[in-house]
Amino acid sequence: MAGEKKGFFSRLREGLNKTRDNIVAGIDAVFYGASEIDDDFYEELEEILIMGDIGVNATNDIIERMKEDVKKRHLRQPSECKELLVESIKEQMCVGETAYDFEKKQSVIFVIGVNGVGKTTSVGKLASILKGQGKKVLIAAADTFRAAAGDQLAEWAHRAGVDMIGGADGADPASVIYDAVNAAKARKADILICDTAGRLHNKKNLMEELRKMNRIIDREFPDAHRENLIVLDGTTGQNALSQAREFGEVADLTGVVLTKMDGTAKGGIAVAIQSELNVPVKYIGVGETIEDLQKFNADEFVNALFDVKTEDGREPEELSADSPDEAAVTAEHADAQDGKSEDPVPEAEVPDAGDPEGEDPGETVSGEDACDDDSAEKPKKKWFFWKGGK
Repeated sequence: MAGEKKGFFSRLREGLNKTRDNIVAGIDAVFYGASEIDDDFYEELEEILIMGDIGVNATNDIIERMKEDVKKRHLRQPSECKELLVESIKEQMCVGETAYDFEKKQSVIFVIGVNGVGKTTSVGKLASILKGQGKKVLIAAADTFRAAAGDQLAEWAHRAGVDMIGGADGADPASVIYDAVNAAKARKADILICDTAGRLHNKKNLMEELRKMNRIIDREFPDAHRENLIVLDGTTGQNALSQAREFGEVADLTGVVLTKMDGTAKGGIAVAIQSELNVPVKYIGVGETIEDLQKFNADEFVNALFDVKTEDGREPEELSADSPDEAAVTAEHADAQDGKSEDPVPEAEVPDAGDPEGEDPGETVSGEDACDDDSAEKPKKKWFFWKGGK
């Protein structure tokens, strides 16, 4: 595990090379090139931070805090301000003590985002992290529109050693969520992770579908702790911030999964997201393998960004020690590869699979309202662990 940890931090630091070149080189030019701490110094620093996707709000906070600290400490040399900058960014990005409370409760994790950001792979990796903590995890494959999305998620579920609830291609995603919630309750799952179809944040009908799924969870599983994670592509910079704002209007965002940080020049967006939206980055991804998603740690992220070493010259500790070894997961759950669930689960009624805009999902679902036999029948695939209808 120590080798894996070092490998992840090294990949993160290497992945932030472009961001470091984009931001840190310019910052060092200001810190070590300016003759005094004056208005010109602050203006140059502000410009570099904004150009580096740090964000206007975050930059303003950093500059104002730096001015206060300069006065308190009676600093005179610009080079003395670099440490203030690093510490200020760490403080802004610090994840609160309650950020991972969902791990300690029976929870539903709702994962949303646009197409291509890595939602499905993040769901699988997150399931692996939680499974490694000894949690009983269930995945809902509510992305029923993208071709082979269910098969892709089934492969990730297989790698993580967890069960998955699926639906037929083109089925109403809300009906899959309904099935999954009932399965989670029946099996006494600790955590239900819901994958959703990628959608443009400016498509009203698709965003309304998210509201519908949220209402079903609230109605059918009111006692569950809710965690709404948005997956953002770190390479998209300020566009990721726009996506988060739009999705935040239909879901109460509790955290961000920041993916594709291996090679982006726009890694500063992680700082902007936390400051602009007051939504913490909770997980960060730097690769494609199942252990390449880790809990976010502000100190280690900023250390990697600025290539900071600890006082004794060693690399900082890894972002998280919670992700299980993939080989260990595979060995531990080899018996689960036949695609069968240990727990027998009763059949459940599912809501009508019609147009999500034409149905009020807040209404109580009864036997008459459930899908009929023909519409509820789903094709048999190895990854269908739960089947609604009769």
